[in-house]
Amino acid sequence: MLMVGVPFDHPLLRARMVELRRLMAERGWVEGRNLLMTWRFSGVNEDDLARAAADVVREKPEVIVVGSSAETAAVLEQTRQIPVLFSTASDPVGSGFVRSLERPDGNATGFSNNDPAISEKWVELLTEIAPATRRIGVVFNPYTTPAAGKSYLARLQTSISGAELALEAVHVTEASQIAHEIAAFAARGSGGGLVFLPDSFTFRNAAACATAAAQQRLPAIYPFDTFTLQGGLISYSGAREETAELIASYIDLILRGANVAELPVQFSRSFELVINRTAAAALGLDLPPSLRIRATRIVS
Repeated sequence: MLMVGVPFDHPLLRARMVELRRLMAERGWVEGRNLLMTWRFSGVNEDDLARAAADVVREKPEVIVVGSSAETAAVLEQTRQIPVLFSTASDPVGSGFVRSLERPDGNATGFSNNDPAISEKWVELLTEIAPATRRIGVVFNPYTTPAAGKSYLARLQTSISGAELALEAVHVTEASQIAHEIAAFAARGSGGGLVFLPDSFTFRNAAACATAAAQQRLPAIYPFDTFTLQGGLISYSGAREETAELIASYIDLILRGANVAELPVQFSRSFELVINRTAAAALGLDLPPSLRIRATRIVS
């Protein structure tokens, strides 16, 4: 049995479920014939995650597939025997999920599409599309962001060293705080811009995040195209197609007897740069030719 956990119901997550079924069938694992796939919505707060993780482990599946770092942590609290595959854990070593990227040496491995090193690229792209940026607010939920955001903040601080940029953490732990905290950041001075860190909380509230940034006329870069498709300015992340292929291949290997402790953590080899031209126009920003050429997609 294969157990797949997702934090909440969302069209994008449902599409990924369909894609995983297709990829497993290509590898000879057909649901209803030689594969039982069970889907669980875990929620995003700590109590919901703990309950969902306990329920999943109680079923004793052959493999558990999870998405975010918060889900991975919750499941690993419940089991150190059942193989666990994470699909978007951003800092698996720093979060304690694996001993090393090359040889996890535990019961977890998977795919990391937003390693903290990507933070430097977020700053580069944000200041390229909005060169007037002088203050960068880093928006995240410290309870759901990998390693409480510390790895990302450290890389971001390194990336602005020597530049005329200031960094400020903007914590949001409830949906009702998003607009308020972003407005408070905007009120503290001019030249503001935002970097949103990857976590299940901001993903679930993508529309609210994009709307709050637009209302304060703050250019922002996001970790997934979900945000730009809902009005956000620009996003940069690992390609989703790679994630699905790798997870399916690792499930296949484990079901055929591979040792999860010996399967290295994989990282994105290709990246998606998505720009929302309507959001740029609303902020009075011209899209530099250099960004137009590099964009994977330009949406409205």
